[in-house]
Amino acid sequence: MILSAQAEHSLSYSSHCLKQAIPLMVKYKMPITPLNYAIWYAYVSNKTPELNDALDKIIDEFKTCSHEHAKALFNQFLSSDDLALFYQLSGGFNDVVGKVHQDINEAINYSTEFNQTLQECHLKLKNADISQETGFDDVLDCVERLSDESATLQSRAQDFQNQLAQAYAEITDLKQELIRSKDKAQRDPLTGLLNRGKFDEDIKRFCKNNELAQVSVLTMIDIDHFKSFNDNFGHQKGDQVLRAVSAKLLKHVSSIGQAYRYGGEEFCFTAQFASISDMTNFTQLLRQTIAKLQIKKPNSDKVLSQVTASFGIAIKAKNSNPEQLIAKADKALYLAKEHGRNRIEIVEE
Repeated sequence: MILSAQAEHSLSYSSHCLKQAIPLMVKYKMPITPLNYAIWYAYVSNKTPELNDALDKIIDEFKTCSHEHAKALFNQFLSSDDLALFYQLSGGFNDVVGKVHQDINEAINYSTEFNQTLQECHLKLKNADISQETGFDDVLDCVERLSDESATLQSRAQDFQNQLAQAYAEITDLKQELIRSKDKAQRDPLTGLLNRGKFDEDIKRFCKNNELAQVSVLTMIDIDHFKSFNDNFGHQKGDQVLRAVSAKLLKHVSSIGQAYRYGGEEFCFTAQFASISDMTNFTQLLRQTIAKLQIKKPNSDKVLSQVTASFGIAIKAKNSNPEQLIAKADKALYLAKEHGRNRIEIVEE
């Protein structure tokens, strides 16, 4: 069992573990709660191998870890002391927020005090009688007070600015880490394309959005005879083909839609076009670009094989739902393969 956070770990180490644990929680669609954080903290720390094994089995079977499973893991392997790790980090973040709030209040108080001094000096100067010696004394007193107060205010304002800059940097760093973690969890590690989980989320919004361009499509892409690449040239060459095709998709699709690795050697993208002609021309160009890819012998210009892909396009209707749209795109892809591969087929809903 892990020792108390205060006894063994610093806030910086807890922060380091948080940056490892958050991507895992995001990847497996688990809310960032004290309970889940305690479990994943123990996991990335590798302090409890039995917990790691149990959690791996749950993830392998369910692709996530439900609250019930998480609670059971916590009760079996951890204790309430482990929750201190989350609360320690959370408390540190709250301290930053609280310090900013305190600094703002102090700045307001300084500004109020200076404003009061201005009003007092204004009244004193208004009533000063420079024909008398005391009148000059009053003016000098006001100038001295204002000089001292403005210098103090300027110093406090600079301190306040420095404190805000530091707080902003800390909060921005944490925010960017969360964004990077989420983005990493949504991308396929081999190809860099958005993954199947992200596609399953996005296709629902894509189908619901009836304010898209005139022609909105889901296009399925399958690399032709991909199994033979692996059989004839090995999995490393197969991975190179996947990365090369993905690079073409990223380059061409990013300006008009989103590209995904759907699974294995199958890809897809959603996109919007002004017309059927634009859609057809774009997809044909992408097909031809992929067809220029070649598998070459290592350290040689000898071409071992060409790379081609089949395309199945489903044109979205206003009442489309994800299941229907995917089924139409799959049907079009099947037709492209049946009709000879390295070609495009279109199915309208």
